[in-house]
Amino acid sequence: MSSTYKTFLPKKADYDAAFKRLEFECVHEGDVLPPLDADAQTLYLYGLHLTQKPGPKDFDQAARYYRIAAAFGHYRASTNLQELLSQGLTSAPKAAKETINLVQESLARKIPGAYYDMGHYLELGYGVKQDSAAARVYFRRAADLGNPEAQYYVADTLRRIKGAGEVAGVMLRCAMEQGHAVAAGEYAVSKHDQQEFSDAVIAYQKATAAGDAPSVQSLEKAFTGPSPDSTHYLALDKDLERSRRYELIGDFLRKYGHLGAKVPDIDQIVPLPPAKLPDWDETFEWKRNRDAAVPPSPPSEELIARMCKEKQLDPATGWPLSGLRSAK
Repeated sequence: MSSTYKTFLPKKADYDAAFKRLEFECVHEGDVLPPLDADAQTLYLYGLHLTQKPGPKDFDQAARYYRIAAAFGHYRASTNLQELLSQGLTSAPKAAKETINLVQESLARKIPGAYYDMGHYLELGYGVKQDSAAARVYFRRAADLGNPEAQYYVADTLRRIKGAGEVAGVMLRCAMEQGHAVAAGEYAVSKHDQQEFSDAVIAYQKATAAGDAPSVQSLEKAFTGPSPDSTHYLALDKDLERSRRYELIGDFLRKYGHLGAKVPDIDQIVPLPPAKLPDWDETFEWKRNRDAAVPPSPPSEELIARMCKEKQLDPATGWPLSGLRSAK
């Protein structure tokens, strides 16, 4: 295994301390991620299109575009390529080896999500020796660096440790602020259970915007005027029109949630009181944008040839001409 894997492992420490440490400073991943190369973004978007378009999928072609983009530091292309490889969706002969090469390159660039990915590979023993204790170190490192998935993952574990509830809540809130739907929903539920109704309502609204269907239902019920002893009570005045709008949002998310639907225009549809309800045509920004989207054109072979020449890649596959590195 390479030295990159060992960089952040304590030489002499109780690995469980990675989760038991009860200090956490909220960092947002977007504040630390490097800018993306424009040409790499072009290849990434076309690779993404190939994996999402209706009908049969050519995952090997998608992998080709992702590989080239990843060679230019495109961390999203790297993550998507790792998913294709680890799920066995491509014909790559050494999928596990290539996956670990990719995550190591992202670790070298200090991409927060790479620590989260490596944590899972260590946890599963995929491409590396299985090591649950080391995985915990990587998960915590990813959370500290701002990765919202890791913040939710670590918070979910911390909540089972006596005395760790407060820091778990801070992590959930941090992930919520970055648009993590499940973290937002669970943070809202925790505030609801603690009868901190104002914070709960705001969190349910953020969770709804991020696409969390259960949170929509909580707001829908809360505006029907439940009694204070009801589990749906959130100290909100009865407002049946608001409740109806949340019901429609819930229907929308249940229909399109599997496609990653979100409600970024939530405050233009049903803002929280005391704001007045605006007129609404019962359409959703996410759906309008999706319907109007024009499929990207294939990147030119000239662009691919130039990028591959710069990084010494095979233009037909995106693989390094020198071959994959061996783990040490």
